[in-house]
Amino acid sequence: MRLLILLGLLWGSAAAPGGTQWPQPVFGRLASPGFPGKYPDDQELRWTLTAPPGYRLRLYFTHFHLELSYRCEYDFVKLSSGTEVLATLCGWESTDTEQAPGNTTFYSPGPSLNVTFRSDYSNEKAFTGFEAFYAAEDIDECQVPPGAAPACDHHCHNHLGGFYCSCRPGYVLHQNRRTCSALCSGQVFTERSGVISSPEYPQPYPKLSSCTYSIRLEEGFSVILDFVESFDVEAHPETQCPYDSLKIQTDKKEFGPFCGKTLPSRIETKSNAVTMTFVTDQSGDHTGWKVHYTSTAQPCPDPVAPPHGRIAPVQATYVLQDRFSVECAAGYELLRGHLPLRSFTAICQKDGSWDQPMPECSIVECGPPDDLPNGRVEYLAGSEVTTYKAAIQYRCTETFYTMARGDGKYVCEADGFWTSSKGEKSLPVCEPVCGLSARTTEGRIYGGQNAKLGDFPWQVLLLLGDTTAAGALLNDNWILTAAHAVYEQKEDASSLNIRMGALKRLSPHHTQAWAEAIFIHEGYRHAAGFDNDIALIKLQNKVAINSSIMPICLPGEAAESFMRTNDIGTVSGWGLTQRGFLARSLKFVDIPIVDHQTCAAAYEKKLNPEAKMWMSFECKKHSYVICYHCSLHTLTKATGWRDTSRQVKNIHFAPPSLHALSPFLAHTSLSCLGTTINPTQGFKSSNSLLVPYHSLAFIALIRLHEIKSSG
Repeated sequence: MRLLILLGLLWGSAAAPGGTQWPQPVFGRLASPGFPGKYPDDQELRWTLTAPPGYRLRLYFTHFHLELSYRCEYDFVKLSSGTEVLATLCGWESTDTEQAPGNTTFYSPGPSLNVTFRSDYSNEKAFTGFEAFYAAEDIDECQVPPGAAPACDHHCHNHLGGFYCSCRPGYVLHQNRRTCSALCSGQVFTERSGVISSPEYPQPYPKLSSCTYSIRLEEGFSVILDFVESFDVEAHPETQCPYDSLKIQTDKKEFGPFCGKTLPSRIETKSNAVTMTFVTDQSGDHTGWKVHYTSTAQPCPDPVAPPHGRIAPVQATYVLQDRFSVECAAGYELLRGHLPLRSFTAICQKDGSWDQPMPECSIVECGPPDDLPNGRVEYLAGSEVTTYKAAIQYRCTETFYTMARGDGKYVCEADGFWTSSKGEKSLPVCEPVCGLSARTTEGRIYGGQNAKLGDFPWQVLLLLGDTTAAGALLNDNWILTAAHAVYEQKEDASSLNIRMGALKRLSPHHTQAWAEAIFIHEGYRHAAGFDNDIALIKLQNKVAINSSIMPICLPGEAAESFMRTNDIGTVSGWGLTQRGFLARSLKFVDIPIVDHQTCAAAYEKKLNPEAKMWMSFECKKHSYVICYHCSLHTLTKATGWRDTSRQVKNIHFAPPSLHALSPFLAHTSLSCLGTTINPTQGFKSSNSLLVPYHSLAFIALIRLHEIKSSG
């Protein structure tokens, strides 16, 4: 008998300190004695094949020819592993009761495989036996045979010679290295209601886990537990919850343990602090439980919204920590007593009371409207009604003031402010009316005549120590005059004595005004002629406009076209009389307008083209009144138009702005500044135009409202 056994299986040295290393590869060949010849009778051979841990043995036959007997009682090859018989083989082809290997490959369940060959005492035929080959291969522990439990709870990872397990997020690998325990301890619920369930519900809950769920509400609440849907926790028919269990603990009482398949009844804990503990063992396949928890507390009285108010949110009941807010309707505001509130929110307390009383919604009060300078206010919604949607009407003092913009109607809005139809909250502006004169002209005046009160309300008398000068009122706080007249006072404007509404120079019946500042044209050179001889005086306070005091109107861009040859102007002032004395009373005289060429020919001296102004002070034969004392007179002329929008509006001047006046004072001797021109032909009392005057020829456009500066 010949036995051929080729083994590659050897015990080797350690793979690591203290360990065992298996040489690679592990394989071999097995054959019956005498193969491929007839095997001998009465033989029994045993081979024990061993692979490294984590490996198994694979074996297959390339030749098999044994005696066939019922259930292989005579000759056979038996494969076993431990006490488990894997196969008993005989014959050469399988029958109903006997098995031959054919092309079948056999695997050991572990790292060892026993192969036993037996022959009885006699064989009638020449049976040639068998030839088999084997090899060690890695066991894939992650492949789960039908009906077997998986190697790992969650994830299985195979490698040569073994495997390892890992867990999904929220789990940790148990010390047995196969089970995934849930990380379910320390969960705290602070909402007044919610849902708590076992891990993976309604799927089977994890093994070897210990879960704690804490409900912690504010003192004054009481937790109520309701088990819903299904309840399935591993139980024992004789012992109370020995495997898996759910316990509920409060500061005063313990509920449970609970297990089995019956839903527990509602639990009213009468506590604001509840702890639920769920413990599982290493076996079982149960779906767990689900709890819907709510809370209750002593309710607060239902809030009732104040008149003109609303409450949000609206609830059937309000308990501890419930809150509501109050908002008022448009035009109403929150008040607590007499104090306004920006907002209001009340909170229900644990004793069933609200933490603050209900406010009231009071109609918005805008208060008395501000007084309008040079105007008045009228109540349109009743006597002094100043609440929401009340209306008022501002009106300017008739005749002497006009409203600059808007219609003057204001309404009390929800924000507590009087507001115009354009959304403006500032007061309207009453601007002075200009150019109204009480004088009526029936014919041309020659030789001078005394003026009456109101004939020249823009006439201003300037007292400069021992001397006097004249000016013209531009607005209610600006005066235009000659620079040479006020040059000495430019550094001390308060020394300038200003009188308005006066007919007699020395009369006590006048309106006194005081200068805040004097602005001299930057191009003026004192005692060097009359080039740029212009100045502006800003008053400390605005003067009240009336029939005796009124600004003169300013020209527009096309004012030059209104001054026509042979029109009649009027000169007014307190200049020298024929006897050489200053007039005591305000005088005026009518003077015709002549064309530029005629006027230029009347002068012996030439023009100064750089200054664009006349340099001669001698008015020659055309205007003896002005030539006597030009700075004490004003000259006015009819323009034939009436446009209150051309009044001076909020004039602000600084010295640099005076330079802008020069281009509009062409052909004008500034020694005659402060004069005004009034019509004597086709006269309209409200249509006066302020211009500087030189003799009989003038073309002057002063557009002060277009000059931009500050001061």
